[in-house]
Amino acid sequence: MSAGALPGFRDFYPESFAQRSWLFDRWRDVARGFGFVEYDGPPLETLELYTKKSGEEIVGQLYNFTDKGGREITLRPEMTPTVARMVAAKANALRKPV
Repeated sequence: MSAGALPGFRDFYPESFAQRSWLFDRWRDVARGFGFVEYDGPPLETLELYTKKSGEEIVGQLYNFTDKGGREITLRPEMTPTVARMVAAKANALRKPV
């Protein structure tokens, strides 16, 4: 068993996490100063959300599994389809521009 992080990932020990947090806090402060607000979505989405955007050829490039309910699920590779889904779900309630 390897004790290191997976390729493409990194561990944030206290010192580097503090530096990262400081930088992210500055970015948030600047963005909020210009009127931006934060959002986030779940790290897992239905596979269909991504195949509708990118076609079936993307399936082999994603981390997928079938959940206990029989749904095809994928680890979110990027945020655009998630944001589109979120906006579609509450389009009338969101402040414009989105």
